[in-house]
Amino acid sequence: MKSSPLLLLALLALAGCSQRPLVETQLKPIRTYGWKATVVDPSPDWNPSSHLLVARALGGFVLLEEGGRGERMYATEDRRESHHPRWLNRDQFVFGPARNATRTVEGTVIEPSDGLTVVTVGEGRPARVRLSDRGFRPCPADNGFVAAQAGNRILMIDSRGTVSDFGEGFDIEPQATGPGLCWRDTPAFDPDWWTGRSGPGTMQVRWRAGVVDQVPSGVQAAWTRRGEVVITVKEAEPPAGKGWWTGGTHLVLLTAPGAQPLTLRSGARDPAPHPLADLLAWSGEDGGIWIGTLRPDGWQERIATNGSMPRWSHDGLRLSWLETPEDGTQIPGIRVTVLAPR
Repeated sequence: MKSSPLLLLALLALAGCSQRPLVETQLKPIRTYGWKATVVDPSPDWNPSSHLLVARALGGFVLLEEGGRGERMYATEDRRESHHPRWLNRDQFVFGPARNATRTVEGTVIEPSDGLTVVTVGEGRPARVRLSDRGFRPCPADNGFVAAQAGNRILMIDSRGTVSDFGEGFDIEPQATGPGLCWRDTPAFDPDWWTGRSGPGTMQVRWRAGVVDQVPSGVQAAWTRRGEVVITVKEAEPPAGKGWWTGGTHLVLLTAPGAQPLTLRSGARDPAPHPLADLLAWSGEDGGIWIGTLRPDGWQERIATNGSMPRWSHDGLRLSWLETPEDGTQIPGIRVTVLAPR
């Protein structure tokens, strides 16, 4: 007998009650589907109310429909690519420019003038509205705010486009439904033209105003549904010409302010906590996509042999990731695995 989607959601929600479940939740893959991207970094993002994906595309963006059935490609009027698109609600997503900043030969650092744009999708052609004239790599934050980078500053932008300067920081990750915010004191993956600091840098975890923990060498952060934080820790610099993670990485879990980081998985990066259950997806050092429990000694399973950057759908029954191309190009595939409780 087939299980209905509503029953599967109920099972996951039951596993995600306020106390840790006595019986751990496990998921199994059922089928996969996907699309070929048109750019190197499509940055797909799930709609918060459906199984629709938005992704950056050549000269604009693309909406990818459930089951791999359809692609709706939209070019912007100026052929500008929609970098780092993120859904804000069922009908709107926000995107920004390709870079945080550039530097002239004289050493002057210049922020892009593109700013952030909100796109509303519906039955007709999508409508675009400028949200702000500054910002890079936007992220949905609590109370309808958008967090964004602008040079060495963290910006908080409300739905009317009012901009507040939070302070200095890089590689931000806000808590979507709470006061938490993670950021680094130096850029993890981009040139540092501002701080003059040396060394691997530190991830700052602000649980709330005035309560901040630090994780040395932390480079990626993701908030769990319980308000905990999973962080990728970089162990060493990579060999020349290799990916940033090839010097070694592991995932740690911070459960509360002042708690000691708990090592979850070795050889792992790109943490993606499940939206409803105590589960986690990540990229492994073997090049595959893994899912498992949000504790170090629990169940884990590789669901794909070739991929990176996993992302859960709103109901936790779809997992997208970028499939490394095998044809010699740098353009990945966007793949989705459909899962169900065992």
